[in-house]
Amino acid sequence: MANPNWINKTWRRVSEVFSRKNNPKSKAAGQVLHQVTYSYAEKDKQTLKLDVYQLAEEVNLKGRAAVLYFHGGGFSEGSRNEARYVQFAEKLARLGLVAIPCAYRLTMRGRSMSCDQAQSVKIAAFRSAAEDVWSATQYVLDHADELGVSPSRIILAGSSAGAEAVVNAAYWKEGDLGVIKRDLPIGFRYAGLLMMAGAILDINWISSENALPTMMFHGENDPLVPYAEASHHHCTPDQPGYLPLYGAGAIAQRLKIFNKPYILITGTVGGHGWADKPMFDHLDRIADFMENEEKLQAFRQVEERWRWV
Repeated sequence: MANPNWINKTWRRVSEVFSRKNNPKSKAAGQVLHQVTYSYAEKDKQTLKLDVYQLAEEVNLKGRAAVLYFHGGGFSEGSRNEARYVQFAEKLARLGLVAIPCAYRLTMRGRSMSCDQAQSVKIAAFRSAAEDVWSATQYVLDHADELGVSPSRIILAGSSAGAEAVVNAAYWKEGDLGVIKRDLPIGFRYAGLLMMAGAILDINWISSENALPTMMFHGENDPLVPYAEASHHHCTPDQPGYLPLYGAGAIAQRLKIFNKPYILITGTVGGHGWADKPMFDHLDRIADFMENEEKLQAFRQVEERWRWV
């Protein structure tokens, strides 16, 4: 979950950031958007929904890229229709993408996700979120023609817990940590991955064969989700919640070994605030990564260190 002090400061700038008309990356600023809500799954007596945002003038187009976005909140809070996530989806839609913020089960609501929580409970929260990512993906695949989405152009994006949900969903190995089978069609492959302060449970799940084009934002002093290789919330081995994770720094090094494309933006300060900051202040870089198929598939290995401004 992002730093509350940073969020309060940022809200004073949100209207300005999202109303810019002359941004060359926003080819459709000011144009009418079309938004529809769908129920994609019923689980644990919950109806899970997703919202589809697109340009009204493009609703009949086919074969477009879709971005499935999953919000942060420590697997315990947050909503796909919070104003900041809606604004992010609208901005992506104005780039010509089909933006799809998704709900998922918040299995840790009212429960600790810190060092006093059992490791097995934490893993179960990661697993249920990943399962919901797969279910949302399957829904989009099943309705790809109706939504105008190309099954080969589905991108995952997430912040904090949502980033953990998507990166683990992208790579979770069948048979590991309670996952018997990934609920996706045989041979399906995501087109790319956008992570904002996320981490994977097992770095060895990423291989030369399954590595995806990836853009990552992460604060190197993140106190919750480790930037490199460390325990979740930096718990010590003697604590119940000790859970080794591999953040953006470790994932970038893995992709570099396999000579796969990635962009790593390391925040030198700002901590966990990098879970949200890119959506407001760095949409131009996100657009440069995923705005069209040529950019998404371009080979580049970029590592930059940014100050918090």
